[in-house]
Amino acid sequence: MTTLSLADARANLSKLVESAVTTHERFEVTRNGARAAVILSAADYDSLLETVDVLSRPDEVGALARGLADLEAGALSSADEMRAALIARGRLTA
Repeated sequence: MTTLSLADARANLSKLVESAVTTHERFEVTRNGARAAVILSAADYDSLLETVDVLSRPDEVGALARGLADLEAGALSSADEMRAALIARGRLTA
């Protein structure tokens, strides 16, 4: 993460926004030498919010943990098996 002063951020805002959008770089902005703000792309911000939302729900964290455990144990399903299961549950049409 690049750190720059508020004056530098103001002078280069257009370039900073373009870089945040295209490279996903984050910029820490300081005011009077102290951290004041962070510039990041809207997509990265949305992703952070979604991550916080998921992690705030214990049932979803548990489902993720079970999925990772299945993956480590080699308990995997093929694409054809998943398709058949979704069709059987009415979540996908044949």
